[in-house]
Amino acid sequence: MNRRGHRTVPVTALLGLLLGGSFAACTSPTPSVPTTSTTGPTTGPLTAVPATPAAPTETAGQPTPTPTTATTVSAPCSAADLKASHALVEGAAGSRLTEIVLVAAVPCSVDAFPTLGFRDANGAAILGGVASGSGRMDLSPESSYTSSVRISNFCAENPEFPLTLEIRLGADELAVTGPSFDDEGDLPPCNGTGGATLEAGAWTPSS
Repeated sequence: MNRRGHRTVPVTALLGLLLGGSFAACTSPTPSVPTTSTTGPTTGPLTAVPATPAAPTETAGQPTPTPTTATTVSAPCSAADLKASHALVEGAAGSRLTEIVLVAAVPCSVDAFPTLGFRDANGAAILGGVASGSGRMDLSPESSYTSSVRISNFCAENPEFPLTLEIRLGADELAVTGPSFDDEGDLPPCNGTGGATLEAGAWTPSS
């Protein structure tokens, strides 16, 4: 028997409400959580770029250096460019001494130490010397040049006199004028040992 004022809910309806709520709870969509990427944007491989050298700059107050050139030597003298003469021939301790004076008509160069030789009256080369040193020197037409000469142990066989002293300029020859070597008395004796000596000192500008 039901009391007045109260409504009774049927059992079947209550069960329906409970089952419906459970089903709704099971089928409700799960909210999705946005994921955050932990990797950065993908980039290609780095390429090394060669550094461009900086242009040289001039320092204030310092001039730019200029290339230097080597000192040049004048063209070789020919026999036609030169004149040579020798002084009196003097005897000294088995040797003969004299001095050659050389002048040039044009600027040119010669060996610093002359190479000398003798030719006889027939033009035969009978004695030759070697240079006493090396190097070259420029000659000026404004100056003259001297070289001291020593001859010793002259053993040439039967030369045709007079003999001519000469300066050898490579393949060219320059006759040295002056008192001639007219006979054996103008030449040193033959000692019979060693070779003949015909040597000259370096050219020296005359003061």
